[in-house]
Amino acid sequence: MSCFKTVFYLALLLFILFSSSCKKREADEHGPIVSFVTPGYNQSYNVFDNIAVTATVSDETEITFVSVSLVDEQYNQVMPAVSIPVTSPSMTLNKLYYVDNIHMESGTYYVMIAASDGTTESRTYQRVQIVAVPRMLKNIFVVSGGSSQTNFSTIDSAFTGLQPYYSFNGDFIGSYASSYFQQLYRCGNYTGPFQALDIEFNAIKFSLSPTVSANPYFTAFYSNEKKSYVSRYDGGITGYNYDGSIFYNASVSTGYYATKMGFCGDALITEEKDKVSGNTKLVTHFTTGLAEKERAISQQAVALCEKNVDNLFVFGNDAGQGVIQLFDKVNNNLWNPYPYTLPTGTILSALKIDENTYLIGHSSGTVLKYQYSTSSVTTYLTGYTAVQLRYDDLNNRLIVAEANKISVFDYSTAGLLHSVNSSETVLDVHLLYNR
Repeated sequence: MSCFKTVFYLALLLFILFSSSCKKREADEHGPIVSFVTPGYNQSYNVFDNIAVTATVSDETEITFVSVSLVDEQYNQVMPAVSIPVTSPSMTLNKLYYVDNIHMESGTYYVMIAASDGTTESRTYQRVQIVAVPRMLKNIFVVSGGSSQTNFSTIDSAFTGLQPYYSFNGDFIGSYASSYFQQLYRCGNYTGPFQALDIEFNAIKFSLSPTVSANPYFTAFYSNEKKSYVSRYDGGITGYNYDGSIFYNASVSTGYYATKMGFCGDALITEEKDKVSGNTKLVTHFTTGLAEKERAISQQAVALCEKNVDNLFVFGNDAGQGVIQLFDKVNNNLWNPYPYTLPTGTILSALKIDENTYLIGHSSGTVLKYQYSTSSVTTYLTGYTAVQLRYDDLNNRLIVAEANKISVFDYSTAGLLHSVNSSETVLDVHLLYNR
């Protein structure tokens, strides 16, 4: 009898616990209730403002977690979530949420409060408007030097001269200024390392040294605002994040090395050169780095300019004569959209203004304007042998770099605004914005 009672009471206890657990799970399916007090609906803030977030959070059982974050219209997080201390199953949240993402554009965002009772998480949103930090041009960097040193200088605000900024040991193959990360990149060829300089702290972020030999170590360099790619004579191509970590690897064809890199949509396009014959080809790579397709090319590319996600302009020279070709990535086709001969001489540089308009620095001492829609080439500037061209889209200005001079023009009128001389050979020029 005693044994029966024991079993009976144990079964009763398990039934009570199970029923209680079921009730809790049933209640928890609803999750905590969150009600915003502030901010008000569609209230406006500037980047670097504090958003005063006040809300009530309650649950019939318990609250285990509460956080505040900021998301965009697609509910992608644009600011880190901040955890809020839990005080009780019915609490009031008060938090100054600091908006410090300088890269945010003006538009609609949502303050999101996430709360959990340990089983179910609820999310409540309040719509706000965020006004971006105005974009500003901070510096024009001029890259100069020779075979043993690469120097970065800035142009002073009065355009009276160049101010030395930073010097790198070794030779040069390419450079870039990232406004997003506020970093300068320099890549060597035979002796120069691939390095990143943190502008805020004026300190090297990372450095990758070459193995010095009779052959070049680095053979091509490409960078955009967030990623950098370097190719090596051994046939390897590596993609680096801003901190020097590797996120991408690719290989060129056996016996080849990359001489130029660019992107068409999400595909890396490389110009590759045979180490023995000197023959060249364009290769399209999958996002995994593997080669997808290739085709022969007779010209030596100077610039690869993406027209759109499926087409890439190849500006270069064939037997000492400038040529314009368009690469159709989908069909692996290379054709001449400009069916006429360019002025006698070579292309030194090329720049995309928009999908239809491109500027070409020509050895004849002219800057040409090519327009795809009309298949026309006209003279934009005379008397300037542009080894590099940059477009300041914020101020609608064109920067022309010659061997020993940098000039700034109003793009619409081609009127000269400023010019400054360089005592060293100019290798490159870059625009740095505040974001």
